[in-house]
This record gives sequence, structure tokens and C-alpha cells, in this order.
Amino acid sequence: MFVMIKSAPDTTDGALGLTLAKESGADLILLQNGVYFAKKERLGDFARTVYVLDDDKRLRGLKDTEMDDRVKIIDYDKLTDIITSGEKVTGMF
Repeated sequence: MFVMIKSAPDTTDGALGLTLAKESGADLILLQNGVYFAKKERLGDFARTVYVLDDDKRLRGLKDTEMDDRVKIIDYDKLTDIITSGEKVTGMF
């Protein structure tokens, strides 16, 4: 299962998405302003896989060195593969 987050960490929707992913054992896909969750120290004890869309990361000026070590940077093709091969995608926060 995947939870997609497009909202920034300081928003209610962003925090809700991260909580849902933690509680349900889902992987994260971070898009748009959600990519800020991928910065070091933002994911806390999140234990699943975290995917970050490279274009959104670059558009926001985030560098690879700022990213949490658990993050996997992906492109649109990989995003499509992940979504279509996944068991379930839960919401966009």
C-alpha cells in the first residue's frame, strides 16, 4: 500500500498523510511540496520505503545531500510503475 503526500510537512494534510502511512504500514510517495518530508530529520521513526519525485525535489531547490538516507529518488516513469504495480494507493494528502 502507498500513501501519496503532496502537502508540506507544516500542514494538517501533510501530517495526516504521514500518520496514516505510519499507522497502516504503507510506503510513501512524496510529490509537490510533500518532498520537504524527505529532508533529514523530517520523517522521524518512519520505517517504510520513501519515494521522492526528482522533478519536484529539484524545482524546490532540494539537494541530494539534504535528503534522508531512506529516500529513493524516482522519475515519472518509475512513479507510474510503482502506482500501477501497487496493491493499493490510499489518498493524496
